Amino acid sequence: MIKDLAKIREYLTDYVEVEMPYEFPKNCPIHYITCSMDTEGNVLGDCFYPNHKFIRRCNDILIVEHNLSEKSVHICRRGKLGDIIYQSRFFIPDNIDDNIDDNKPQMGGSSNKESHDKISYQQNIIERLIERVREVEIQKNELNETISTYEGLLQEGRFKLKELSYELRRSTEKVEHYEELIPKLYNSR
Repeated sequence: MIKDLAKIREYLTDYVEVEMPYEFPKNCPIHYITCSMDTEGNVLGDCFYPNHKFIRRCNDILIVEHNLSEKSVHICRRGKLGDIIYQSRFFIPDNIDDNIDDNKPQMGGSSNKESHDKISYQQNIIERLIERVREVEIQKNELNETISTYEGLLQEGRFKLKELSYELRRSTEKVEHYEELIPKLYNSR
């Protein structure tokens, strides 16, 4: 941990600050500035930590290596309500090669072409899936409109059926009334 600004400037020569979120290459050299906190969660002050290596990222934490031991570094500190109260700053070499990984061989031209072909293939699949999703959304909207139309027609049909049922009942009552009335009229002559 360093707090001397002159030393910090020396360490940051040929280093650039990266904006988070950033995809660090594995084993990428990192210098960072983060805060120390008290037990109540208050920020005490900034500290500079040089000569670390990126290992992996877990949510709001970077796992880095320093002197063969792993250490977690908070990308940001959050308050009790989840709001960000402090943002750590990360610096990597200006001429960083994205292929830094001591565990795998450096990629040559053919591997780059293969990677490019894979990316193109995946982008093609994504574009086709996006187009298919659009088609399905259009079909869904058309079916929703058709369903709404049929529901409206069904409601109209129910209403007309109710009217016709009522009219039939009135007609049946009239016919029954006339059937009773006709014999009485016939007998009254």
